[in-house]
Amino acid sequence: MRVGVLYGGRSDETAISRKSGRAVVNALRQARIPARGIEVTSRLPADLLKNKIDFCFIALHGRFGEDGTVQGLCEMMRIPYSGSGVLASALSMNKALTKTLLSARGISTAPFQILSDSDQKVTLPLPFVVKPVDGGSAIGVTIVRRPSQVKTALKLALEHSRQALAERFVAGREVTVPVLGDKTLPIVEIIPKGSFYDFKAKYDKGGSRHILPARLAARTSALIRKWALDAHGILGCRAFSRSDFIIDRNGRPFFLELNSIPGMTETSLYPESAKAAGYSFSEMLLEIIRLSQKS
Repeated sequence: MRVGVLYGGRSDETAISRKSGRAVVNALRQARIPARGIEVTSRLPADLLKNKIDFCFIALHGRFGEDGTVQGLCEMMRIPYSGSGVLASALSMNKALTKTLLSARGISTAPFQILSDSDQKVTLPLPFVVKPVDGGSAIGVTIVRRPSQVKTALKLALEHSRQALAERFVAGREVTVPVLGDKTLPIVEIIPKGSFYDFKAKYDKGGSRHILPARLAARTSALIRKWALDAHGILGCRAFSRSDFIIDRNGRPFFLELNSIPGMTETSLYPESAKAAGYSFSEMLLEIIRLSQKS
């Protein structure tokens, strides 16, 4: 099986995607799997045919990669690929749709509002978070604490997406629950060096500290594990995903978002959790490929 690892693309997260892609290529080669990194451009269909790719491992993040676009191309070309399908990818990429679907099924989320213009009024009480509705890596995210910050926050979010999501700010501890197949991996607690888990905290060495397993009450741990599996199933995800939660000061969890293609860099949360579960990086990738082919 010749694996094409797709990375790069046209999103705000291109640089991170390249890091993920290169790490995946190296790990697959170490496992003696013929793998070739393919930078995603308008020539992608020709590149896939030229390299006689049998399976695509999608290491793209953000729009035009994590949103069902490339998944649709693979479907058209009848090339199997890793992770979620077209619809599940599109749904999980849109934070508003995700929150609407999951809250209807009993998963707690913070109150939110969708805006498409920087002059629109946010009806949520301060403080609240403003972010692109379909962004990632905390790009374009602002914690709004004063009325004077609202317009600037909306403009920033709308630079990265057609819509902005405003949601009530929940103070507490951020945790993430990776899903592999029909089980969860160890929960990771994230302690950013700065005021919140922004781009630098995510990807700079020393930008955040991870506690694994997370320091949670057994009841809370069991609940968010269930919610992560439920979210994975409700959205129709395949093989793997990672759901993020915030635990407020009273111990109540709130769903934040689901990542259908978690990062695969050396500082990424998903591989770190998989390692704690006993998977080497290569073993984790091979299991993702196996599960993707199975379903």
